[in-house]
Amino acid sequence: MTLDEMIELGDLFQRLAGTGDATFSETESICRADQVAGLSEEDLKRIVQLASTLSRSNLGSLEVYAEISGKVDVDAKFLSAIEGELVSIRLIKESDQDAAYFLTQAGFEAALTRDQFILGARTIWIAAKFLPFVTQKCIYAPWGTAVNAIDTTNVFDSPRRLVRDQSHRLVPSDVGPWYLTSEGENESVTFASWKEQAAKNLAFCLPTEIRSRDNGNQVVMKGARSTFADVEVAPSLAPMFQVLTDTVRWVYDQRRDTETKFHLLNNHLALYWREGDTWPRGLAEVLPNSLASAREAFAFHLQEDSKEAIKSLGDLRKALQDEVSRTQIATRDLLGALWRDTAIAGAAFALRSATANATVVNLIALSAAALLFASLTTTVLSNWRFDILAKGVREQWRKRLYAFMSVAQWNELVVRPISEARWVYRLSIGPVFVVYSVLILALLWMPYPAQIEALFELLRKWVGSN
Repeated sequence: MTLDEMIELGDLFQRLAGTGDATFSETESICRADQVAGLSEEDLKRIVQLASTLSRSNLGSLEVYAEISGKVDVDAKFLSAIEGELVSIRLIKESDQDAAYFLTQAGFEAALTRDQFILGARTIWIAAKFLPFVTQKCIYAPWGTAVNAIDTTNVFDSPRRLVRDQSHRLVPSDVGPWYLTSEGENESVTFASWKEQAAKNLAFCLPTEIRSRDNGNQVVMKGARSTFADVEVAPSLAPMFQVLTDTVRWVYDQRRDTETKFHLLNNHLALYWREGDTWPRGLAEVLPNSLASAREAFAFHLQEDSKEAIKSLGDLRKALQDEVSRTQIATRDLLGALWRDTAIAGAAFALRSATANATVVNLIALSAAALLFASLTTTVLSNWRFDILAKGVREQWRKRLYAFMSVAQWNELVVRPISEARWVYRLSIGPVFVVYSVLILALLWMPYPAQIEALFELLRKWVGSN
């Protein structure tokens, strides 16, 4: 169907609903006019034509119910059968799950108040002539306009995480449907209706708390002092739309800073609010200045955060230097222990040449071998255990003190330097282990020469077979 035909169908429904006691309603799934009296032959013929066009376009089906005759076929030969009866005309709409269309402005405006529909809709066509406009979650376009899919990955923080809403209905769960990314024309009735509803929803994303009372709702703005304002949702909020959009974008755009910005804004709203003003109309006087002051306060907050970040990075650099130094000390201790234990093994060999008492020599050799084994094991295991503990501490640093750093930055500044230092230590373990093995086997050869020679023979055969 063309745009003009859809506009004509919407006008037909509203014209029929304007007679007598007739009623009209439209949702995303149905458009209906009930209790219609005095249906003319010309109107019935046009209904038949439009019903045929709807069916061919797979947009839905047009059904007619007479008060006495019940449902009648929409066909010219049945026109006389319902003459004089009250009639109900219903358009049963067909559309994609995330798309909808509206024949009338009234139906579109009513749909804007239904949160579940607005949250799920991605494309909405309206039978009216206006310039298309786009929000973070949905495209609004005249009927028949080709549209492209929008990117919905950029999601604002949820206002319900910060605003305590005791009414459970005023604060939107998502800013996206009310955040404009491509503006329409201000003269458009459709765009003006959307802006009015958007301004209302954006306004309730800002206060600290909404309290429910017997005689209505009350907004609370908390800061250096708490300020209260009665809720009175009046028309003509659209002039505040731009400043509300700027404010909501500033508060909710960056998730990491949302809570800080939210509290700074409420602090200044509480300071500037004029006693006796109602919410949200009173925002027109105080919101621009409150937003400017909150931005300045946040800039000072960032400066303080920068100082803390610089101090934290300085502490981190010192801690890394200590880690690298400890790794170097561990390497020197390992090599120092090797020289000491080599001297002990040498003393045992020298004692074998200096005494003829085989029992004493064997006892000293076994003691020296045990000492070398214990020295190597203790040094390696203690360094390994220290490495595990230090790694755990670094993970705690990462989560509690340096969460502002990305994974790539942490790996570059912390993990890589320590890994390179530890690599030198690990590289030295291999040669040291070989030297210790030779010394221990040599010491064991003194009391058990046959067994050690047999062991070497087995090793030689195993190496030869492989």
